[in-house]
Amino acid sequence: MTSSQNDKYSVLLPTYEERENLPLIVWMIIKYFEQSEYDYEIIIIDDNSPDGTLQVAEQLQKIYGEDKIVLRPRPAKLGLGTAYIHGMKHATGNFIILMDADLSHHPKFIPEFIR
Repeated sequence: MTSSQNDKYSVLLPTYEERENLPLIVWMIIKYFEQSEYDYEIIIIDDNSPDGTLQVAEQLQKIYGEDKIVLRPRPAKLGLGTAYIHGMKHATGNFIILMDADLSHHPKFIPEFIR
């Protein structure tokens, strides 16, 4: 199966206390999607991080645009599984990619995964 030009990929990125990692992981995701020319959105689901993660996400949204960075924060730390479910409810892509903001999943593999 190959990717068509009509495909869109929604990257779900749950966060909790990821203020330092978030700019790097978002930059890497965007870099690899832009190089591959796939349509995408990054949905950031922050669980009310006390370290200012949501404020960093808001700045990233201003830099990259609301069409690429979609913010779907939650009022409390509600868990990783429910964060993914929350993100899926807001995804507009026909494919969903689950990632961790702690850099344990390297974005460089996304184009290869899609192919």
